[in-house]
Amino acid sequence: MKKIIYLGVSMMMVVLAGCSSSKITSSWKPNEDNNNAQSAVNFKKIVVVGLFNDSSRELRQQMEDQLAGDLKAEGFNAVTSLSVYGPKSFQNMKEGDVINQLNENGIDGVITISLVDKNKEKRFVAGPRYYRPYAFYNPYRPYGWGYSPFYNPYRGHYETNANFVFETNLYDVSGKKLIYSAQSQSYSPSSVGAMADDYSKSVVKDMKKNNILG
Repeated sequence: MKKIIYLGVSMMMVVLAGCSSSKITSSWKPNEDNNNAQSAVNFKKIVVVGLFNDSSRELRQQMEDQLAGDLKAEGFNAVTSLSVYGPKSFQNMKEGDVINQLNENGIDGVITISLVDKNKEKRFVAGPRYYRPYAFYNPYRPYGWGYSPFYNPYRGHYETNANFVFETNLYDVSGKKLIYSAQSQSYSPSSVGAMADDYSKSVVKDMKKNNILG
């Protein structure tokens, strides 16, 4: 009995692990270009900046917190722009002033998150499956009945799913250059928190895979 329960739990964990709504669709790093090859940069302090409008405050908060938290879990010193500079961080500032602010706080790495596309798609979901009886002939049991499944098209409904495309860039402040860029897509997330969690894990995984942070 215990073996059956353990097997069921294990299968459930595999299913849930494959249900992530976010994935990296493309990524770039300088060493893919032979003329700009470089090794991983060891940052002392990284700030995560969500480049969203004021109406997306919750989305910015969740995305910054989740990515900074996952980077900390990997052993990196990461902070959010909201916690250090507030909701108006870097707005209407020149590049030189931004760099000065970063240097004053000991920040040498900047990760920006921007929403580059959001679209909706509508799809029809069939109604519940029912079973209807039918008669069949069996020489050993001449009066038999079976059941065949069928869908009721009038009980279906339409679902609208939202898809989000994010761009993530990592900048080396001292070198004033981009060292990593990735695009990711989130498919119909169940909530902002779930989307931020899936997005962050996919980005950190891709950074580790490409040895971006060492």
